[in-house]
Formats: sequence, C-alpha cells, structure tokens
Amino acid sequence: MNLQEIEKLKSILTQFVMQGCHMQCIPNQNAALRASGRVVGVGFRPLWSSPIDSKIEKIELNYIDQRGTLQPYSLYNVIGYDIVSYDGQNLENSDHIIFDMHVYSPIKAASKEPYDKVRLDIRKGSTR
Repeated sequence: MNLQEIEKLKSILTQFVMQGCHMQCIPNQNAALRASGRVVGVGFRPLWSSPIDSKIEKIELNYIDQRGTLQPYSLYNVIGYDIVSYDGQNLENSDHIIFDMHVYSPIKAASKEPYDKVRLDIRKGSTR
C-alpha cells in the first residue's frame, strides 16, 4: 500500500463509522474469529501516516455485539486491501462496501501470497 491507499481506507472507514454502520468480519483462515455488530469507534496505528508507510500497523473496530457488549476487533499489519463490491456510483456515496483486507502473516512469508485475507462487510444504518 502507498500513502494514498492508506489514507483512502482510513477515510472510508471513518466516514462509515461517523454515519453509523454495522460490520461483519469473516477471517479466511479461522471461522472462530468472526465478529459482527454495530460499530461505535475506529482507531488506527499509526494515527498519522507518512509517505514512507506501506502498511497500517493496527486497525481497531470497536463494536457492540448481539449481547450488547462492547468488543474490540483488531487487524494487525494490514498491507493491502481489495474492494470486492460497493452499491453506490462511487465509494463516497455507497451504503454497503465489502473489503478483502490483506493481513501480513509471518508464517506465510515464503509463500506466493504472504498474507491472510479477512472479509470486512460494512453497511450504513441497521442490519439487513
């Protein structure tokens, strides 16, 4: 990722959270790490990106689960993302976006794709 891609992702996630959204995270490798609920906060490390950054060290989504409990969901070492689909004419006016987040995995460092994918499905407003 370059600085522009990092800032675009941060902007999209922040806008969705500010307008109220629900998320569903589906890890490719471990179904036990699934999460879904209403997102109430998002944080990034580093908060301020620089031109030499090529990853986001941490994205933390704070959400309220089905039991009403506040839960953190963290993605570490995000090195890229794909926008799988969105429902608007452009990203800025979409109400539903699906991302594949590329999370670096040292275990897979020697493989062709040195990352795990986590599907992040976010939609504004209430759940389906």
